[in-house]
Amino acid sequence: MIKSSVLPLMSLLGALGAPVLAQAEDIKLYIQEFAPFTHTDYQSTEIHGFVTDKVVEIMKRANESYTITSTSLARGYQAALTEDNSCLFAFRRTPDREKYFKWVGPVATDNWVLYGRKNDTRMLKSLEDAKSYNIGSYKNAATGLYLQEQGYKIQFASQDDDNPRLLVNGRLDYWIVSELHGMFLAQQQGYWNDISKAVKYRSIDLYMLCNAKMDKQRIDNFNQLNADLDRDGTAEKLMRKYGVK
Repeated sequence: MIKSSVLPLMSLLGALGAPVLAQAEDIKLYIQEFAPFTHTDYQSTEIHGFVTDKVVEIMKRANESYTITSTSLARGYQAALTEDNSCLFAFRRTPDREKYFKWVGPVATDNWVLYGRKNDTRMLKSLEDAKSYNIGSYKNAATGLYLQEQGYKIQFASQDDDNPRLLVNGRLDYWIVSELHGMFLAQQQGYWNDISKAVKYRSIDLYMLCNAKMDKQRIDNFNQLNADLDRDGTAEKLMRKYGVK
C-alpha cells in the first residue's frame, strides 16, 4: 500500500555522510484509476494495485526517489509527454505512441472480454458474433472507438462504472472491458453474480511510459528490474496478493 507522497530512498546515504554524486531528480509517477491494477483507497488515500506495487518495487531496487499521483488518463499522458522524469502506468504501447516516450515493460498483461448477463442463453463463439448487439463502452475508450469503426454497435456511457448496471438492467446486450477491471467494478456494485464472461476479445500488454528525455540507462535498468521481478517470483506473489492469479 503506497501513500501519494515522496519516498526518499537515498536520504540515508546523505545522513551517514556518504558521497552522493549527481543524484538524479525524483521520478514523478502517474496512475489512472484502473483497479485492480492501479487505484486509490479514498479513505486512506493510499495507492494500491498489482502494477503499482510492481513499479514501486522496481523503484526501490533502483534506489530511486519518487512520487505517485492519481489523475485522469488524459492528464497523466500529458504529464509523461511534457514533464521531465515523469512516467504513466499502466498503458498500452501502440505504433502511433512509440516515438513520443521511452517504455518499460510489459509490466502486466490485461485480457479484454465481453461480459453478458448470466441468464442470457445466447452463445458467442467469437466477438464477431456480437456485431449486431448493443455493446457497452465509455466515452473516448480506445477499444470502443475501434470496434465502432469496425461496424459494431457501441453504446458509450459517460464512465465505465455505469456499464454493469446498464448491462444487468437490459440496456446493453454486452459490455466490452478489461476482464479484471470489469470484475472489480461489478463486485463493487453488487452485480457480479448477475454477469458472466461471454467471449474473450484479446490480450493486451500494459507498459509504463516515460518522458522521452529520460536517461536511457535509467530506462534500461527499469526494464532489467522488471524482468527480474517476473523471473524471481515477486510479480507472481503480487498478483496472488490482489487475486489476479
